[in-house]
Amino acid sequence: MSARGRGFAGAAAVALSWCVLTACGSAGARSASVLDWYVGPDRADAAALARACTEASNGDYSIRIRRLPVDVHDRHTTLVRRLAAKDTSIDILSLDSAFTAEFSAARFLAPVPENLVPVFGKDVFPAALAAATYDGQLAVAPWWFDPQLLWYRGNVAERAGLDTTKPISWEGLIAGAERLGVTVQIDDRDGSGLAQWVSALVAGSGSALVDGTGRKAKVGLDSDAGRAAASVVELYRKSRLGPGPSTEALKNFAAPDGGFLLAPSSVVTDPQLAAVAADMGWTAYPTVGLTSVAPLAGVGLAVPLYAPRSTQSYKAISCLTSPTSLASIMADVGHSASKLTTYADPAVTSSYPMAAVTKKAVQTGRAVPVTPYWNLVQDAIDETWTPSADVAPDQTPQTSQSAVRAALEGRLP
Repeated sequence: MSARGRGFAGAAAVALSWCVLTACGSAGARSASVLDWYVGPDRADAAALARACTEASNGDYSIRIRRLPVDVHDRHTTLVRRLAAKDTSIDILSLDSAFTAEFSAARFLAPVPENLVPVFGKDVFPAALAAATYDGQLAVAPWWFDPQLLWYRGNVAERAGLDTTKPISWEGLIAGAERLGVTVQIDDRDGSGLAQWVSALVAGSGSALVDGTGRKAKVGLDSDAGRAAASVVELYRKSRLGPGPSTEALKNFAAPDGGFLLAPSSVVTDPQLAAVAADMGWTAYPTVGLTSVAPLAGVGLAVPLYAPRSTQSYKAISCLTSPTSLASIMADVGHSASKLTTYADPAVTSSYPMAAVTKKAVQTGRAVPVTPYWNLVQDAIDETWTPSADVAPDQTPQTSQSAVRAALEGRLP
């Protein structure tokens, strides 16, 4: 399970040969349409992918990168404001999987062309396909879909008495870390980490935070599963092994007392972990009871409804989601591609050592609920599960249930 000798380095090592073979040669002499691709915080080298697809377009288009805010709430606000105003400056959008249902329901997105629906949806992991679909229609082209893993440094898991070949419970993880005096960090890169954590804990206990897409969707917090989730949060908080979901998690994990880290599969290539990356190992996400249900989150590529060059936008997305492009973001960055077949690509089998764990995690994990009201639900979770010192199994699930129900119904709690 050690990460020593991994082959992630060198984004240029995997050329986008699929586009060259099927798209069509080098850039031509005619003027290319400039497509603005808006991307959020992503470890993938969007600029390199954009250059490769631009060169492969035979002069049909060129892709220019535009950056969206890092914070999930700022990113959401920016996009809603611009798309609601019928902004025509966004040609391609890297869309958080948590936003897809909302933006689809609001009719912010252009319909995926019928001829591309089977292409974009073929061989996609069920959870990634569900996150890219709303009201029975594919809304975005699935791109990458990362599960969270339990990362550890060196032989710390063994010294903590944990067998990484078998399921590790939250209780076992915390007890082992306490014995060694090392921290357990939970990554929250953009502010969505707490809601993802609670959703996965509830799912691991056999329920769903929200089940359904409408105002009357079922909420599963005031339940045995919700109380089990709150018990894990309470146990973690009382251990004082870390602050909970945090933007400082990677820095703290790389510190001398860093031991364990809950973070996505792509975290191994983050510059903040460069000093410890060669000594990092990984295993499945901790269990609630006997079940490992990893939080899943990803990005799909969408075309806004008022994008002026949608035909070319979808050509560019076809290149960005090509087999070789997906293999590149797996082999070079550590993202889990949305397509099952990417795992069999030779570039991936030789350079993506986490495959056995991530492939299973993507099949058994849980993304946040597919609901157009997720942003409101997330706010309700953030308000009722913080501060962590106030989380209690006999109170928090009931309070949070009421807040989430009110958010879904569009009223004050």
